[in-house]
Amino acid sequence: RRGCRWADLVRYVRVRVKSALSRSGLYDLDYAYNPYGGCAHACRYCYARYYTPFREATERWGEVVFIKENINEVLAREAARLRRGTVGVSTTTDPYQPVEAEERLTRGGLEILLSHGFRVSVQTKSPLVVRDVDVLARFKHLADMGFTITTLDRGVAELLEPGAPPPSSRAEALRKVASEGIETWVFLGPILRGVNDSRENIEEVASL
Repeated sequence: RRGCRWADLVRYVRVRVKSALSRSGLYDLDYAYNPYGGCAHACRYCYARYYTPFREATERWGEVVFIKENINEVLAREAARLRRGTVGVSTTTDPYQPVEAEERLTRGGLEILLSHGFRVSVQTKSPLVVRDVDVLARFKHLADMGFTITTLDRGVAELLEPGAPPPSSRAEALRKVASEGIETWVFLGPILRGVNDSRENIEEVASL
C-alpha cells in the first residue's frame, strides 16, 4: 500500500514454545536459535518459509510473524545443561527484523548464550544489530556477525527484499560492528541469473 512501510502491514501472533535451541543441519553450526517464526523482510527468494513450523507463516510469508514470547526462559534452562557449541542466530528468520526493536528477544538470547560459553554466529539484513554491539564486543572471542547483501542496487533490493532495510544501511552497520573488533562477514546470496550475477555487482559487494 502506498505510503505504508512493509512492517506496518505485518500481523504478529504471540506463542509459547517448549524448546529454544534446535539441532542445526549446517556443517559449521551445532544449534539454531530462532526467536521468531516467519519474517517481515518478505524476501522473494527465501528458503526459510519451507522450514518454519508455523503453517500460516509459510503460506503468507512476510505477512505473519510469530513471536516466541517465552523463548528465553526456555533458553536459560537449556543453556545450563546442553553441551557447549556454536549457535546460528538465526537460521529460519531474521533475528533483527523490525519487531525485535521492541521485543528484544534476540538481545536476551545473545546474553544468555554468550554468558554460558556458547559461540554465536549472527546473520541478519538489519542495522538494528548495532544496538547490541555492546553485548557482542564484550564476548567478541565467542561471536561473529554477518550481513546478507545480495546487491547494493537499492531498486533491485526493493524488488527482491521488499521488507528489508536498504543494502547501504547494512553496509554502514557492518563497518560499525567491525570497528568494535568483532569478526564480520558478508553473505552474497542467492546469486540470481540476470539479476545480481554481473561481475560489477559481485565486485561491488565484495569490496565492502
